Order: sequence, then C-alpha cells, then structure tokens
Amino acid sequence: MIPLASAAAAVFNLVCTGTTFIGVGLDAIKKQNQTPYSEIFRVDLNAERWCYGKCETTAHIYRVSPTMIMLKLEQDEKVGSESFISLNREDGSIIDRTRGIGTFIVMNTGKCQAAPFTGFPARKF
Repeated sequence: MIPLASAAAAVFNLVCTGTTFIGVGLDAIKKQNQTPYSEIFRVDLNAERWCYGKCETTAHIYRVSPTMIMLKLEQDEKVGSESFISLNREDGSIIDRTRGIGTFIVMNTGKCQAAPFTGFPARKF
C-alpha cells in the first residue's frame, strides 16, 4: 500500500505558462514569431497516464526519473519529424517541441506550477 502523502504527490495538475515560438529554423526565435503559451496537464505517475487541455483522452507517460518527466517522445526518422514534452521536476521548466519536416518548429517553453489533480475522463469499458 502506498502511503497517503506519496499517493497524493503522484497525481497532480501542472499549470504551465511561457512562450510559444513558431517558425523555420532561427526565425522561430524572432519576436514576431512568439506568442504567450498556457496549458494545463493532468498527470498520474502511478497509473503512468497524462492528458492536457480538455483531457478527452489520456496517453501513456514515456519516461519518469527523479529529475525529469518525459510525457511523450515521438520520432519519425524517415521524414525527420519529432515531438516531445519534457518537464524538469526540480525547476518546473517545460519544453514542448514539435519539429516537422525540414526545419519548421513549434516550441513551447516556460514554467509549471503544481495544482490539485482534477481527474481523467471516465473509461467507456
């Protein structure tokens, strides 16, 4: 049985804010290609599940370590695309990056704060 304090620490929301960068290569870091970023993630480390936004479906957590939570990592080497969401458990930073074909990227960076867990969608079966 997991102690109550441990179980509570394993389920949480993360309220993340920062900057979205969109563009090709270094153009993504230009001021005109930046917008505010805000997202809420729901995380259950014990069940190895997570979701974001309206949380209509959940996904498997890719990897957890004492210092990092990698929510997802998807790569397609044939077309050169990659998508990942990485959270630093010590400083609260997030990198949520999608690199499409070529050098086009959408990257969200910022900081996250823990908040009470608001649950996952009910399973149909």
